[in-house]
Amino acid sequence: MQWIAMILSFVFGRLNSKPSALRQTALEIFEDVSHHSRKVVALSMAGFASIVLFCGGIFISLLNMTMQYDQAGVITGSATLGAGLTLIVLSAGTFSYIFMTVWPGLRLRSSYLQRKQEAQQQAASSHAPHLEQALAALVMDFVKDREIKRGERPTPPPSSRQEKTSASDAHVH
Repeated sequence: MQWIAMILSFVFGRLNSKPSALRQTALEIFEDVSHHSRKVVALSMAGFASIVLFCGGIFISLLNMTMQYDQAGVITGSATLGAGLTLIVLSAGTFSYIFMTVWPGLRLRSSYLQRKQEAQQQAASSHAPHLEQALAALVMDFVKDREIKRGERPTPPPSSRQEKTSASDAHVH
């Protein structure tokens, strides 16, 4: 037990003692996960509520039908029976809508493949301009660097240039 306490104090002491890159990354991951999980939590709560209403609708309808049968021997339409059946239909529709269309990750396989192909096409088309831009920037950087170096180099006076060319011509002959 002491080992666990020592390890936990080391880990949590490290995270709380100084603002490090590890702590910042952990906070970013936590925020990202909490942001993406909000939809799942909200849909789960709506699904749970629809299950509760579905069960309530069945219970109301069943009680009303059995009460009518006991009193009159026949089941007739009433407001209570209609409310129970309405609860059943609405909650079943809500539940199926949530878990058939809106729930993340439950998309049809064809739509998943279509999105994946679109993402690959966008990635392929986006790489070409980035590569071209990078090469153009590299070439422009090289050209500007050469221009700066030429500007920094002292140019010899014109008379010394003529002397050097005449001296080199003398050695050739």
